Amino acid sequence: MPSALDAETLDVVLDSLRDFAKQNFPPEVLLDFDARDEMPLDLVHEMCGPELGIQLLFVPEEFGGMGGGAFDVYRCCEALARIDVGVATGLLATFLGSDPIRVGGTHEQQQHWLGRIAEEGLLMAYGATEPEAGSDLAALRTTATPEEQDGEVVAYRLNGRKQWISNGGVAGVTTVLANAPGGPTWFVVEKDTEGFGHERPEDKHGIRLSNTAALTLDDVRVPASHLVGESEGQGLPQALAVFGYTRLMVAAFGIGAGWAALDHAIEYSKERIQ
Repeated sequence: MPSALDAETLDVVLDSLRDFAKQNFPPEVLLDFDARDEMPLDLVHEMCGPELGIQLLFVPEEFGGMGGGAFDVYRCCEALARIDVGVATGLLATFLGSDPIRVGGTHEQQQHWLGRIAEEGLLMAYGATEPEAGSDLAALRTTATPEEQDGEVVAYRLNGRKQWISNGGVAGVTTVLANAPGGPTWFVVEKDTEGFGHERPEDKHGIRLSNTAALTLDDVRVPASHLVGESEGQGLPQALAVFGYTRLMVAAFGIGAGWAALDHAIEYSKERIQ
């Protein structure tokens, strides 16, 4: 779907985003957060609040969003990256985290989790990458052990570690890829679940206004209803489907950041004297 919004509506969304950025992200604020390697979490939450509600563009209409298409997503991601790629990553990591549900979840799961993103501005994370396996998802070591009651699987116990997770230290909910008996499977894990934790944010060379942290899973009990799609072994096809769409966001980040760099360079060239 190239575009789902009419041109006027999309322009209003982008103008509102630019106005918010002008008021809340002047250069000195961005530089201060960058120097402290800190995510402006309150401002990111505010972007997903009633005043702006930027997350609605990415959520289908049936779940309370605006149902933006590929072109709408591209324009929004480009505009966010013009502000700062870290801010853009902090906001849009939610849609990487929620995409396993979007592409593979049951209708009830989609209604619940995507509905919460639309209504609450819920931040999410995508827990796939591991220290030893890197981006080789087929080599993951995190395990999901079924817990049975009266012969029926009622929950899973997750054990393992995830690395370099965007929003890892701030997300309210994380989708976690783990090896169940039936193969790699996605699970939805709430932030405060016992045994689920994160380490201190990574000290990065760039994109420092996003939170990137390792996740630890120590016998984390997840209800069977939180298994994405309620069928084991679908994790890798779901992950591939996710990457096919989110690469559009990453490409838009590059274009938006490039335009911002050019704008800064032009202004500097008007002032610099050789």
